[in-house]
Formats: sequence, structure tokens, C-alpha cells
Amino acid sequence: MRHAITFVGLLSLGSLALYACGSTAAAPTDAGSDGATAKPEAGVDAGADTGPIPEAGSDAGASPGSSCANPISVAMATDTPGVLDAVGKSIFYAVQVTAGDFLVMTAATAATPDTGTKVVDTTIAVFDTAGTKLLANDDDAFPRYATDAQLFYRAATTTTLCVQVTDFDTWKGDMGKVAEDPNFKFSAGILNPSADSVTFDQEPNDTVSAPQSGKLKAFTTSTGAYTLLGGTLSSASDVDVYKFTVPTGAKSMDVTVPPIGAPVTKGKSSYGSSMARFTATVKKADGTIVAELAPPSGQVENMAESLTAPVGTGDYYLVISRPSSIAAVDNDFYATTVQFTTGNTPETETIGGHTNDTLAAPEALTMTVDKTNAKLKHGYILAYLPTGDVADNFSFSVANGDTVAVACGSARNGSGLQSFKAEIFVDGTSKQSETEVATANLAWSSGTGASKPAVTISAAATAVLQLTAGGVSTTNTGTYYLCGVHVTSP
Repeated sequence: MRHAITFVGLLSLGSLALYACGSTAAAPTDAGSDGATAKPEAGVDAGADTGPIPEAGSDAGASPGSSCANPISVAMATDTPGVLDAVGKSIFYAVQVTAGDFLVMTAATAATPDTGTKVVDTTIAVFDTAGTKLLANDDDAFPRYATDAQLFYRAATTTTLCVQVTDFDTWKGDMGKVAEDPNFKFSAGILNPSADSVTFDQEPNDTVSAPQSGKLKAFTTSTGAYTLLGGTLSSASDVDVYKFTVPTGAKSMDVTVPPIGAPVTKGKSSYGSSMARFTATVKKADGTIVAELAPPSGQVENMAESLTAPVGTGDYYLVISRPSSIAAVDNDFYATTVQFTTGNTPETETIGGHTNDTLAAPEALTMTVDKTNAKLKHGYILAYLPTGDVADNFSFSVANGDTVAVACGSARNGSGLQSFKAEIFVDGTSKQSETEVATANLAWSSGTGASKPAVTISAAATAVLQLTAGGVSTTNTGTYYLCGVHVTSP
């Protein structure tokens, strides 16, 4: 996936456990997070007939893997090398599945933080046996963005799937080019519900009083833990409830909301579920909702890509449910990742009693120089606006020619705050403001996908980011928000 604006970095999830020998690994990413996701990709729905794509038809006598009529047969959980060494090239694989198989497919490269721009940016598309019906396709290994593709898919019937691996540009319909390193390894496996990194839906788990205990696998390089969470919603009324005990030292709970379904379209990601999205609700043992994320009414494809909620010690309950606007269909499955991390540093007002309610008395924001770009600095915020707290203000220094990018998330990340607003002041003068909406991220940048441009600074000054809200939900008690401030020097 290629994004001009990406303000989030999440921890690597390590290896996913499969039934057969072998595993598929997610590449490492920056562990910092500002709580605002990158531009969403529209989801897609299983079963939409888009017709054959180029190379999906018959080509008798052609080399193996050149089409769905002549695919390369692969064994489960076995790496099969491939190379996309020509513009527009695709390789097709035959994968035999049994009804109910919960699959994970990957097209992994040798990407590292230093070589990511040199390796091929892979994508995966799943077709019926003949290659005439697109069932699912995906570009990235959520919750991260990188060159490797990873797709979760539940087989509705016993059949042979045709799986296409191609490069991102070809997948999107753009002019492609051959990468400096065009090699990848394709793998398809069945998710193993017994693995210590996998929590798989086991009924009955429909209430907070009788939940399913969620597994958590500790990170090896930082504080926190994760699980891959998968399951089905078998009826219109089915909900799945998972209990998680917060690991020692963790302060943030993150639930990824990947594009699991919507009308299937080439070049738009989807896991092929017949349920377009799911609602994620985080509760305490007494049933109090502390965070909730649901698809915007009438614009399901514009749902945010993650719920992020600050947590304390003890147990939290994650409820996965079908949004009220989405009817039950025959293959309503979901796959998501739950992570507990250290998160952003809370505002001083929260932990020390300092008041940062006015422009005249802001809290100084700690800015850290980027590890790979000395001209870029980052500052991250976790703060709260409970009823009666009129505003939070955070100051930082800027110089002539600097550009200030901002990414914030409140209700878009599961908070109960309403009409959340961000505004930049430079030496007391307002330069730009925006109020969060349900269908788009609040993200100021010079790149594509931004809601507003980055703010350009014309003279050395003190800048202040002011955050306010219009109220709090009557059902969701969360009053938190997360922001990232990114200052680039010329």
C-alpha cells in the first residue's frame, strides 16, 4: 500500500499460527502511535460478480501460474516463491479449501525499514475456480501498512479457490513498474484456534457475565501483548464477547477494524465477509461502555480503521456485534487484531493536576526528533475533555519555513466525545481549525488523503494546539482523544 500520509505505527504481531507446518509473519513497524489512522480504504462485499480480470481466462499451453485456467497448485502453509519481473504480471495459485476453513493468505517480501521502497508491493485477490467471480482482495497486513499483503478469508463452500498475486499498481489499475526486488513468497494456511496468539470464536460467548477468555501473547521487544481475533456472527442477534486482562504496564487497548466486506471491487480491499463491517464495543465488568466504534450510518465504507482506548488495570470486555444497519447473511465472519500497548503519554492535567485550559497557560508538548529524518519532529498526546473541562492547550516551538502536520482521533477512535475540534494558534493568532466528522479522519498534511493542508510557519514563534469538544455521548463514557503533531523543517 502506498500512502502519502500515514501517522500511525503499530507493533509487529509476529507469527500467526496455522494448522499445517509453517507460518506467516508480519513485518516490524514503528511502535509509536498517535491514535489517528491513515486514510481508510473502502471495503468490499463477498460474491459480487465483476467478471474476469486480465489474465484470469483460459490460456491453454501457457506457463504455470499465468491464469486461473492454469494455476500453480500449493499445499497449505507452505511458502511458494514467486517473482513479478514484468510490468503488469500476475501469478495465479490453486488453493483447495473445505467449507468453514478460516484462511490466512500472505504474499511476503524481504522488506525491512531500509528496503521497503525497493521490494515489490504485493496484493492478493481471491476468485472462484474459473476466475470469473472476485470473492475477496486485499493490499495490506492490517493493522500496519507495508509492502506485504495479507488476507483472511472464510471458505463458504468446499471448492478450489484461484488466488492471484500481483503488484499494487496493477491491482489499482495504474501504470506499473518492476521493483528492484520483485520476489515474494505466497502462503495459504488454516488458522489454528489452539495457538497462543489466536483467539477464535467459541459459543456461547454472548454476554459480559459469560464471556470467552481472550488469549494474549506478549510482545518480545516492548511492553504489551496481542491476539488475532476471528469468528462468525451466526445469526441476526449473535454477539461475541471476549474478556481480556490488561497486561502489566499496558495503558492502551487497540482493536483493528479492517475492511472485511462491502461490494467487491478490483483495487479495493476486503476479506470477503458477507458482513460489511462490525461494531466494536469495550466495556467494564458492570457493563459501562468506555469506548465504541460503529460504521457511520449510510457510509459503512468510511468507518475508521481502529478503535483505541486508554485502559487501567483489570478486566475489559470486547463485544463484537453486527451494526444495526447490516442484515445477517450466510458468511458473516470477522478477523481483527487486539493489542495492549503503552500508548501515548497522558496530559499533565490528567496525572499531575496542572490546568492547561487556556492559550495563556498551555502544557509544553514534548517533541522528539524522528529516528531516520533529523528535520522531522513528533509529539504525541493522550488527553481527556470530561464535562466541565473547556479546553486543552499544548505548546511547541516552530521556526520560519516549518510545516506543522496534525492527526487527531476522538469519536473516530471510539471515544464518546462529540464535535471534537482541533485548532492551531501561532503567537495567539488562529491559523487553522477543524471539527471531527464521523466519515473522515482529522488529518492535516501536504500529502494526499489529508482533510486539510499542513500549516506553514512564516516566522519563529510559539505554536499552540487547542483541543475542545461539544459534549459527551449519553451511552459511551469515554472522554479521551489522541493526537500527533509533526513538525518538518525546510
